[in-house]
Amino acid sequence: MPDQLSPLIEWFNATIAGSALWSGLGLLAVGLVALYLLSLAARGAASLVSILMTNMASRKRRSTQGFGLAISPLSGPKGAAQTKAIISALETHLEQFMFGSPFEIVRAPKLRAKGSKGLRAAATGWLEKSSTDLIVWGYRPRGKDEASRVEVLSLGGSLPPSDAMHSEGLLPFVTRENEDTTSRTIAYLIARALQPGLGDGSAFRADKLAPVADVIMSCLQDEGALPTQTRNTLEMDYCSMAIALNTEEHLARVVELRRKRLASEEPLAPADEIQARIDLGRALLLISNSNFDPVRVREAMDHLKIAVERLKVDPILRLAQQTNQAVQQGQAMLSNRKRFSVTGGSTI
Repeated sequence: MPDQLSPLIEWFNATIAGSALWSGLGLLAVGLVALYLLSLAARGAASLVSILMTNMASRKRRSTQGFGLAISPLSGPKGAAQTKAIISALETHLEQFMFGSPFEIVRAPKLRAKGSKGLRAAATGWLEKSSTDLIVWGYRPRGKDEASRVEVLSLGGSLPPSDAMHSEGLLPFVTRENEDTTSRTIAYLIARALQPGLGDGSAFRADKLAPVADVIMSCLQDEGALPTQTRNTLEMDYCSMAIALNTEEHLARVVELRRKRLASEEPLAPADEIQARIDLGRALLLISNSNFDPVRVREAMDHLKIAVERLKVDPILRLAQQTNQAVQQGQAMLSNRKRFSVTGGSTI
C-alpha cells in the first residue's frame, strides 16, 4: 500500500507543497488564527473595562435619610444610554411624586447571575448591602424604540429586603423627541413601585394628589410616546385619582378616556374592561350629583351592571364568596352552641 501511495506523495510534494499557492494558503490560515485570537483578547479587555467602569461608577448611599433608589445598568443594545436616561429622569422629575420626602439615587453595579432567581438574589443582596429601598435592573431588546423590560425589587417603605415586593414591567424608550413625556412617565412608574399607594386615589389628600393627576394626564395626551401597557397603567391610575378628586374637569376626562377605551377595536383584558366600566359608571354618577341627567344615570347603571355580571364569574370573587359563606356558617354554629351542649352535638 505504501508503494502505491509513494508516486502520489512525490507528486504532491513536487507540485503543491512547494508551490506559492500552498504557501499563501498557509499564511492566510496563520493570519486568520491570529485575528481570531486578537478578537478574543479585545473582547476580554472590553469586558474587563466594562466591569471596572461599572464598579467604579457604583456607590452606596451617602445618607440613610429618606428613600434610596438603586439603578443597575441595563443590558442589551443601547442599554447604557437608556440607563443614563432613567437616572436623568429620576433626578429631574422624581421629586414631583415624593410629596416632600427626601431621596437619593444610587448607581448600582451590573447584576451578574444566572437565571431570574439568581438575578433576584443578587438584587436582594444589593438592597441589604447599600441600605436602599428599591433597585431596578433589566435589558433592552433589539428593535427601534423598543421599551426596556425591567424588574424591580421594592421594600414598599417598610419591608425587609428578604420580603421585598417583586414586579416586572416596561419603561418607555427615551429619545430626544419624546424625552419630556417618557422621562416623567419613568419617574412616576418608579415612584409608584417605591410607594404602591401612589396608584390608589384614596391613599393621599387631594392637595397632594391633584398635581400628580395633572402630570399623568399630560403624559396621556402624548399618545405616540408610550407603549400600550404603560398607557393602560397610567390611565387606570389617573381615573382612580380623578374620581377621588371629584372635580368637574377631572370627571369629564375620566368619561372621555373610558368611553374611548371601551369603544376601541383593541381587545381588552377582562379585568381591564371591568375596571373601565366601573370607572365610567362612577364618574357619570358623580357628574349627575350636581347636574342630574336621567340618560347619563341610565348609561352609568348599564356599565355598572355589566361589570357586576363580569365579576360574578371571576374565580377570586367566587372563592371570596365561598370563604365568606364558610365564615357565616361558623358564626352560626357558635351562636347555637347552647343547642349543641344540650343535644351533645346531635342534630336529630
